[in-house]
Amino acid sequence: MTTDAWDARFDDFWDGVELDDPTGARARLEALLAERGIGDARASYERGSLHDSLGEEDAAIPLYRAALADGLSDDLRTQATIQLASSLRNVGDASGAIALLRAVPASDPLHDAAQAFLALALHSDEKPTEALALALRTLAPHLPRYRRAVDAYAGELVKLDRVRVIAVGLLVRDGSVLLESYPANARHGEFLRAPGGGISFGEPAAVAVRREFAEELDATIDDARLLAVTENIFDTSSGRGHEIVHVFAVASAGLAALPADERIAVRDSHTTVGWYEIAALRAGSLPVYPAGILDLLP
Repeated sequence: MTTDAWDARFDDFWDGVELDDPTGARARLEALLAERGIGDARASYERGSLHDSLGEEDAAIPLYRAALADGLSDDLRTQATIQLASSLRNVGDASGAIALLRAVPASDPLHDAAQAFLALALHSDEKPTEALALALRTLAPHLPRYRRAVDAYAGELVKLDRVRVIAVGLLVRDGSVLLESYPANARHGEFLRAPGGGISFGEPAAVAVRREFAEELDATIDDARLLAVTENIFDTSSGRGHEIVHVFAVASAGLAALPADERIAVRDSHTTVGWYEIAALRAGSLPVYPAGILDLLP
């Protein structure tokens, strides 16, 4: 049977699938895949899609990853990427979703759909203003009128004034500390921040710092010890900021093995992390935030 013929068979399955009967749906899909007789990327994708449709995101995620890694055809790759990102957001990994969706090129026919899911992921990642601006910019070209006005207003949105509670981790090795570098641009010079991020409602700070390292750096924290809770109030070119910062001394065998001259890309950002000599930082080599964090280093 040709690829087009199998596409039609899969379309028929999805048109008629009864999601209120999970056992029957699984049996129908497995029968179809058995008839096709190929345990390939397409099979992983279809199984992942069914798990996803049944609300079983934890089971869908590894199947989507396998489909993409095993060479899923180009006509399905973006669909798999969007569905994987959506599943990641639903299980709490908004950063992973953001990284995947930002990689979908503007030339892709599903780019606008990817942008819609990116807006959802940004909102889940506590970036509501960026999420709204993206949604409006994506919608604007499709409006019968006021396209230019909506696009312009989207660009003028500013972050809401709020107190943000975050958890960051300080990993020290041989007189150096692992920090995240924000490269210079037209608004600011290069600066450094301790890795970490926002604490979710109801989430203990010690859990948050472990989650942030896992989401942003794919790293496991072996130990986290609270050093201090500090307050950071600042002004930037994009607005004012106010943070309550839980600062942890962290241990991570995986990150500690990172060579001094190598860097790790942060998953949902243009930033990277690497080692910086503490003595040079104290001498003023680069600004380090949150303010006062160098005083907590040995």
